[in-house]
Amino acid sequence: MKNKHIAFSFLGIVVFFIAIYVVFHWGDLISETGVARTVGISSDGKYVISAHRWKNSKKDKTKLVLWDIEKREKKVIAEDVNTDSAYFIPDSHDFMWQGKDNVVHIQNVEGKEIESFKHFEIAHHIISVDRTFYASANQTGKIFKGYGENMVPIYTDTPLWRHYNFDLSDKYFLTASSGRGTREDGSVVQLNPTADPIQPSVYKKSSYDGVVLWDRKTLKPMAELFGFGGHTDALFSPDGKWIVGGGENLRDYMWEVSNLQHRLQLANAESGIYSSETEMYDTSQLLPIPDKFKNKYLRENSNTVTYAFLNDTDFIQLKLSYPHDGSGQNIASIYRVGSPWIIGYVEIGNVPVISTDAYEKSDSVASAPKANILVTGQAVHGGISVYRYHPDKMELEKIWVAY
Repeated sequence: MKNKHIAFSFLGIVVFFIAIYVVFHWGDLISETGVARTVGISSDGKYVISAHRWKNSKKDKTKLVLWDIEKREKKVIAEDVNTDSAYFIPDSHDFMWQGKDNVVHIQNVEGKEIESFKHFEIAHHIISVDRTFYASANQTGKIFKGYGENMVPIYTDTPLWRHYNFDLSDKYFLTASSGRGTREDGSVVQLNPTADPIQPSVYKKSSYDGVVLWDRKTLKPMAELFGFGGHTDALFSPDGKWIVGGGENLRDYMWEVSNLQHRLQLANAESGIYSSETEMYDTSQLLPIPDKFKNKYLRENSNTVTYAFLNDTDFIQLKLSYPHDGSGQNIASIYRVGSPWIIGYVEIGNVPVISTDAYEKSDSVASAPKANILVTGQAVHGGISVYRYHPDKMELEKIWVAY
């Protein structure tokens, strides 16, 4: 009898540890592709490129996958890739990625390689439509323009040690990293900052963390945009006239690029807009959640991971979610440039739950505003979820769940 008790106890311990493993490695067990870390989409919304990582026998495995949205087809392009590097070049069917050998490849959806070059291990990169501006950051947070003999530094001060992001407009370059929060003097922007971003020998003072606007020609900082604390993400509107961002400190803002003193605080779906002057919330123009969404999960008081533009003016707020199907953000708020108020709510769905379960995965969301297409990774599966936005009906249609 004693031996039976010991056997059952041992079996219980084994089952317990197996359950723990399944909880934390569920995505690895059910996926042959691995969870998407970066996702890019062609401007016409026809193709998606994604980089995936998962553990196999205690070793990281990686894949680069090309998805054809119209044909509903998937093709593995490469293995042993840098999962921070999947990126579609705007207004083309060409995309970039980097192998574990640090070679960056530019190729098209037909499989033809257009260009390749040796580079450092990148944490993020971006390229302009005309391909004359290529910017990348290494794993320590230093940012450079170009590559090879033509590489010049943009930022080499204290490493941006938390995840950050890039975006481009016709004239400017945007960086977003961990911010310092609201300024004591209440300022919303510092125009023409004077701190030198280039510190070639000694790291000094984290001169440009947070959201920073840079001049693409001079590579000099044009403005620091204040208000965010902790992890932060920001992007330009498709026409380059607005900057939208959200942060870990539950603050979401919009700046008008032509008048950066004009900052709008975006409304929270539950409480409205907070006024530091009155220390009260303004709910005067807050849009009620429709009855059809009453039992859906909005995650009102969760932090923003990223935004994505669904057309030229409307953008969706995607919040920090959970890595469990059925328990993540289900309903998302829609805003329109020029106004801080929510204009509608759409169902993003949480089966499968989207990939915003970590701030570092903000690059696992991409959109093609011209085509009204949004694509996300999946938090616990190795696929993507594709949506079409219907602005006339203010609806988000899930058109493809791919594994």
